[in-house]
Amino acid sequence: MASEFNSMEDLVFSRSFRHWVLNRESPEKSYWEIWIERNPDKAEMVKYAKAAIYALHLNTTVLSEDEIDEEVRKALIRLKEAPRYIPLEGLEGGDRRWRDLLRSPRFLVAAVLIAAMSAGGFWYYWPHSHRDALQLFLTSHKPVREQAADAVDDHTFNLPDGSVVRLGKNSKLYFSTEWVPDRSPREVFLEGEAYFDIRKNAAIPFYVHTGQVITRALGTSFVVHSFPGDVLTIVTDVSGEVSVYRREDFSARAAGRNAPPGIILTPNQQVIYDRGDDRLHKTLAEMPAPMGEKQDSLLVYQRTPLREVFSQLQELYGIPILFDAGALDSCLLTVTMANKSFYEKLDLICRAIGGAYEVIDGNIVVTAAGCK
Repeated sequence: MASEFNSMEDLVFSRSFRHWVLNRESPEKSYWEIWIERNPDKAEMVKYAKAAIYALHLNTTVLSEDEIDEEVRKALIRLKEAPRYIPLEGLEGGDRRWRDLLRSPRFLVAAVLIAAMSAGGFWYYWPHSHRDALQLFLTSHKPVREQAADAVDDHTFNLPDGSVVRLGKNSKLYFSTEWVPDRSPREVFLEGEAYFDIRKNAAIPFYVHTGQVITRALGTSFVVHSFPGDVLTIVTDVSGEVSVYRREDFSARAAGRNAPPGIILTPNQQVIYDRGDDRLHKTLAEMPAPMGEKQDSLLVYQRTPLREVFSQLQELYGIPILFDAGALDSCLLTVTMANKSFYEKLDLICRAIGGAYEVIDGNIVVTAAGCK
């Protein structure tokens, strides 16, 4: 197995290796994980090969497999055509050192980057860490303004487009100082926690960038929790709809490649990104709240059909409640619910009908045998 790939060029030219680097669910996954485990001395070579592949593949003009092969060949030709003797004054053995430099993995990566830029016009390097993602944002949005909240108080302010942000303690928000309302892209980068109340503009979506997650909104309110050192990033919808993406999927879709769509949230729904398994999990907020101006008033039911009770709760909280209407159509509910949370209300209802509920993909699913 080890003899097939003895250089960085071998890896970059391998379509199997490229598929594995760019697709976490690739069929080649187990092969390359075993190969790397058996060849620990090639870890540095693998690192540079990955960097070259990201540069060639992640650009707005997607390169085909044949085009990638061609661009790598061009980079290698440039290396071979480099001067064999360029004196380095004051250094003994300059010829050898120069040739070693030209043929080093770092130089090959640089040459491939140049080839990628000339081929695609723009290349997008996939940032694997919070620091990389932040640096990319700061570089692409210069000059940047920073708003920060200290360890004692929240900090509320307006963005140039009229949207309102309430930064939580020890949080920071970055955005371009050249943001022109109704004309510039609406993009910010968050470190920490913030509540966003976004002014509606269907023509210019609003994006909140974090280390691993991007949230897209047109005009709604939501909360993002994403501290650099945390394993979890949490997005909770308060009103309207928002879409949440893994950063890698968002970048792939922007480049025109097939990638999973964003997860759409409605009020009181939540997405949790776990850095450990690199996935988005859709669920419900820990403490669902009544939507908008609606009040969680005293709810009194006297032999009320269950479908009406669920309809009222769904309207109050905006959370879909799914149940077998045929089995539960005869259920009548008599109960008084005062000062109860959403989940406490569900517990009371389920005890009354001998049923149970669970949260599935941001919905409530109620099961029960039925009523006599």
